[in-house]
Formats: sequence, structure tokens, C-alpha cells
Amino acid sequence: MKNIILFTIILVSTFSYAQNDNNTHSKNTKFVYGEKGLEPRNFTVIVKGMDRHELLSKAKEWLTEKYKDADDVIIINDKTDKTVDPDEMGKAKPSEKISFNGFTDNAICFGEEPDYSCEGLEYIIELRFRDGEYRFKPKKLKYKIASSKKKQTIGLKKHNFYSKDGKIKKGYEKVSSQIEALLNKINRSLLSYLTDKVQDDEW
Repeated sequence: MKNIILFTIILVSTFSYAQNDNNTHSKNTKFVYGEKGLEPRNFTVIVKGMDRHELLSKAKEWLTEKYKDADDVIIINDKTDKTVDPDEMGKAKPSEKISFNGFTDNAICFGEEPDYSCEGLEYIIELRFRDGEYRFKPKKLKYKIASSKKKQTIGLKKHNFYSKDGKIKKGYEKVSSQIEALLNKINRSLLSYLTDKVQDDEW
């Protein structure tokens, strides 16, 4: 009997710990850009006390406020759908989804003198809202090279700036941290707005 009670206590404690750890992990997750590209590819942030409609509405307000120029952001997709997560055992959860195309000037700097330059970064980010949470997923990153009119795509599954020997190419040492800083700051700004916390003016 004592063994059964002890096992039950351990099981409940482990379950509670896993839940709390999950919530903390969701709130503190940050993007890292390395040799394998962007990791994780997306993450979910817990926002307690708000349903998906409230989150979507407030996210649209955030877009309007943060991107003053209408040319800086284009809402590509806005729809209600149902998705299934593997850990939900086949139970669909209603969600609201929006994807936006944004641009940040002088986001990444690379090259060597006299060809060192800082370029703007264009990005498409998908936000999926469910009751009490949202998922932040970068879909595409592009930049222009000063010497070319063409846009260069930054790989999300593989780092563009590594050479075959597994080392970062000379002149591109700061690019990873700059990509990480931009995406993490965008997410922090969104979360701050959704939770009515003080947010940074610039990213």
C-alpha cells in the first residue's frame, strides 16, 4: 500500500514538473541560427487568460503600431483553421492564423573592407493563435546584396554562411547573432504587446 501511495506521489510530482517546465520552456525559448539553420523552426508561447480571437486582434494592432509605413508589412493570410498536434492524441484545436511580410533595415552586416556592408532583411513570419497561446514561425528570410538587384534567400534548414570545412566564412562571423537578435526581438515585442508590458521602440 505504501509503495502504491509513494508511486502515485512521484507520478503526480513528475507530471506537474513536466507541465511547469513546458510552460517555462515555451516562454523562454529563443531562436538560434547555426550550421543546421534556424533552431527550433518554431515555438509556442503561453499567454494565459486570452482566447485565440483576442490574441489575433491584438496581434493586428501590434502590426499596425510597429510597422508605421503600410509598405513595410503585408498581411498575406488570415483564416480560421483546425490543426492536430501529435501530443493532442488526435484532438483538433481551433486556431487563428496570420502570416505577415515585414522588413527591417540594416539588419545584417557582412563582408570585408572595402566590401563590408549592412543590408535590410525581409521576412515572412507565421503566427498561429490558439486559446492561451500562440506559435511563432519564421517562414522565409531574404536580403539584397549591394552589388546585385537580386534577393538572396537565407536558409532556414541550413546555414548559408558556412564553408565546406564547417567554419563560418570570413566576413560573415556576425550574421548568425544578428539573425537571432532580430527574430527574438520581434517575438519579444509581440509578446510584450499581447501582455501589455513595456516594449522596445526599435529592433
